[in-house]
Amino acid sequence: MHLGIGIYHFLDSDFDMDIEEKLSNRARFVRVMLTVGTVTLSIISYFITIWWLYGAAYPSALNIINPDFLIASVFISLYWSALDTWLKLNEVYRSRSYGYIVLFHIVENLAGIMLLTFTSVLLGFSNYGRNVLLIFGALSTISCLLFKVCFYWGLRNARKKGYNNRKVFFICDKGGDALLSLLHKRYEWGYKIVGAIGDSYIVNKYNGVFPVYDASETDVDSMITQDVEELIYAKSYDSSQEIIRYLDLCNELGVTFRLYSQFLNRLSKNTQLRYFDTNAVITITNTPTNYVALLFKRTLDILFSAGVILCGLPFFLIIALLIKLDSKGPVFFKQKRSGLRGRVFDVYKFRTMVTNAEELKAQLMSQNEMDGPVFKIANDPRITRIGKILRKTGIDEFPQFINVFIGDMSIVGPRPPLPKEVEQYERWQLRRLAMQPGITCLWQVAPERNKITFEEWMNMDMEYIDNWSITLDLVIIFKTIRTVFRADGK
Repeated sequence: MHLGIGIYHFLDSDFDMDIEEKLSNRARFVRVMLTVGTVTLSIISYFITIWWLYGAAYPSALNIINPDFLIASVFISLYWSALDTWLKLNEVYRSRSYGYIVLFHIVENLAGIMLLTFTSVLLGFSNYGRNVLLIFGALSTISCLLFKVCFYWGLRNARKKGYNNRKVFFICDKGGDALLSLLHKRYEWGYKIVGAIGDSYIVNKYNGVFPVYDASETDVDSMITQDVEELIYAKSYDSSQEIIRYLDLCNELGVTFRLYSQFLNRLSKNTQLRYFDTNAVITITNTPTNYVALLFKRTLDILFSAGVILCGLPFFLIIALLIKLDSKGPVFFKQKRSGLRGRVFDVYKFRTMVTNAEELKAQLMSQNEMDGPVFKIANDPRITRIGKILRKTGIDEFPQFINVFIGDMSIVGPRPPLPKEVEQYERWQLRRLAMQPGITCLWQVAPERNKITFEEWMNMDMEYIDNWSITLDLVIIFKTIRTVFRADGK
């Protein structure tokens, strides 16, 4: 029993809550041990699968020197060790949840099976088949999960018994109570609060739970000794001079310093630490910054729009003829729109209204069915007969692929608004101009989109910007194709 606790103490002593551990020799040992354990269990799972399915029929399957088995073992070792490192499943965090372990081990094994499937097709492994991959995937996932869960359970059980606790001292007020309360309740994380200095709220709430002192009556420097392993500063109103003083104090004593701030909780996932020479600057971006992904998006825009323009040219000529026969006026409708960062450009559409549509708009404003600065009515009398068909199918938007090709727009992105509409935007709505406008968007493919309020529409654009990815663009494109065939536009 004591030997087991000692081993867990050795394994766990360099690891911290939600912060990647220092690359000490002990940390490297644990990483290697967890990776080797995962890879070994995966290889054993593969061998059991082959033996289970083919052992009786093919005695050579029982031979671990079988070339196919050896080759498969090499690739399993490469793939699973790489995935273990990439998903950080070989790192130990005090606060890592079991849900995280389960989810990411499933992801690891699904990705590993996909890589093995690709490898088997490429190299023609004789022992790889659908049944082998399915059974192996299930066995590998279950065995690796049990291994990691038991490992974490052992560490948490050791901490509950008082082993490998880290002694923490808090300097906080009511704004830091959330973190203080969390660490106090989650004792399996191994943080022992040896004291706190706070305001009257903290003193009254935790008096008798652990030593707590009034900030106005206590000398902090005398409370922080080498017996304290971590100092956590958690105040609502941060003072840079006070923070620096405590940081220097911790440096002198060899105590870990942590800063908890409501400001840090508001930082987005696109927060990075950048340097101007040797000056550190926290940089927060609220739009996509993945240069490679954005370059791929632009490449996709050029290729797709060029293909649509070239392949659809005969079809566009027919539409142009129908527009001319239906009503007097030009084939195309050109209008000023606001694009990226508010830059005004000309957007092109097939004309769907009478030529004096803008003049008639003022007379129809009382019938506007949309809130906010947008103007829409269901049975707009300005729309021509062929225009109703073009709008219902969304074909009137096709000339915008010219805008996409020349770089004014993208295939997917927030719809480009009129400059007059932008003038009426609330400040938070202007962020939709921080990304290239598109032909289609989340609003465009939403069910009954014309019943969506203007604010909901804007929130959908913000959701798109915050969660943008190539995958999301492709999903919206496929949904847009479905919307065109359903012809449910207005």
